[in-house]
Amino acid sequence: MVHESLYLDDKNTQLISYYLAYHGGSNRPERERMKKLLLRAISHELTGRQRECMTMYFLEGMKMKNIARSLGLSNSTVSRHIGSAVHKLRRIADYYR
Repeated sequence: MVHESLYLDDKNTQLISYYLAYHGGSNRPERERMKKLLLRAISHELTGRQRECMTMYFLEGMKMKNIARSLGLSNSTVSRHIGSAVHKLRRIADYYR
C-alpha cells in the first residue's frame, strides 16, 4: 500500500489522504473516481457548518482561530467541525477504495 494525497483543486491544496495499492500503470482513473466521490460526499454528507469550516481551512488556508473569529465560534468548535468532517470523509473514502 502506498499513501496518496488527494487534491480537489488546481492549487494542490490537500484535503484528504488515502491509501492505494499500485498494480502498475497510472492511478489517475482511481484518483478521478475518488475525487468525484469525495466532492459528492462533501456536498451531501457534511453539515453546512462542516463544509464552511473545511473550505475556509483547507481551500482558503485560514487558521482555525481566524475561522472561529469570522464565524463567531470557539476555536474548539471549529476544530471539532473540521475533525468530524475529515473523519467522515475518510470513512467514506475507505469504504469505496
